[in-house]
Amino acid sequence: MNKRKTFIAVTALLFFVVVVGSVLATQWPAGEPADTDNEELGVTLFDTYGIVVAMVGIVLFVSLLGGVFIAQEEEER
Repeated sequence: MNKRKTFIAVTALLFFVVVVGSVLATQWPAGEPADTDNEELGVTLFDTYGIVVAMVGIVLFVSLLGGVFIAQEEEER
């Protein structure tokens, strides 16, 4: 059980380092907030970034299923 907790901690730390490193290494463009309506936002999201939106949806769905699985596993104990 101790090896499992160590593995989880190392994985979480590695994930945190990758996310923080990515945010810090990214050059964020400075600019003024755009005046965008809902239709333009929808077209941009699904035409330009359609595959990315689908991938994020799949990741969120899988994480939801994982949370349900973990919750059921804890109730059975």
